[in-house]
Amino acid sequence: MHISTTAWMLAACLGTLINASDVLEVNLVFPRNETYAPNDTFPVVFAFKNSELARHLNPSISYSLWNELDDSAYILWHELRWVNWTDQETYFAYKFSDTFNTEGRWKVLWTLGWDSCNVESPSYGNEVISNTTTRATRFTTSNSAPKLDPVAATANKTCTGQPGVAINVTDKTKSIGSALWEGGKYTNHTCAVVAASPTPSTNPCRTQIDETTLASMKASDWASYCDSNFNEPAECSDKKSSAQPLAVAGLSCLLGLTGALGFFLV
Repeated sequence: MHISTTAWMLAACLGTLINASDVLEVNLVFPRNETYAPNDTFPVVFAFKNSELARHLNPSISYSLWNELDDSAYILWHELRWVNWTDQETYFAYKFSDTFNTEGRWKVLWTLGWDSCNVESPSYGNEVISNTTTRATRFTTSNSAPKLDPVAATANKTCTGQPGVAINVTDKTKSIGSALWEGGKYTNHTCAVVAASPTPSTNPCRTQIDETTLASMKASDWASYCDSNFNEPAECSDKKSSAQPLAVAGLSCLLGLTGALGFFLV
């Protein structure tokens, strides 16, 4: 039996969608292991793909921006406890930093924390497991590099030196009382069961920052700046209204799937 190339593409796309749907993938998508021009508003961007799977994990991210020339570090973190994880397929956690405004060699050392449940433990036992994984990305800044452009920099879907974290979240959950799990108050006291194996692979370069996403990041950052200043600058009132919540849907495979289905239906 002959199977057309289109049919193979359809099957591959379906397989990708099905296999990836149970995996929460967390990556540092910018900066990458590359060289950039120094900048006073340098974005550091993490992405949670299939972000709905994070809603029962109570995730956290902390990270340090290391200057490898003088061994100094600036520590940051993201407040994720109140994120509505079901609003978008990909959730971006980001900050703009003036740390990288000079030439240098840098390292972003980041730690993802999350809670999960052991499905085999008794109801009165230690059901909640605290997990952490640490990753690092190195990059350089040089005055000879092109002007900083996160959109162009993330357009390439292949890159090296960018390990991420993938969590195989099952469809099983457990209800945990607040006396046994403080993090439960942020997850409606529901804890997700995570599969120990197989360990999924990650591909941080698959997530791109487009013009709309970058504009939304900048507008939201500006709104936060205005809200934090008692004597609000005059230009704040004009720009704050343009800040929108970030939501990015992964449509490339879906669009290809729609086209392939159309081929079969014609």
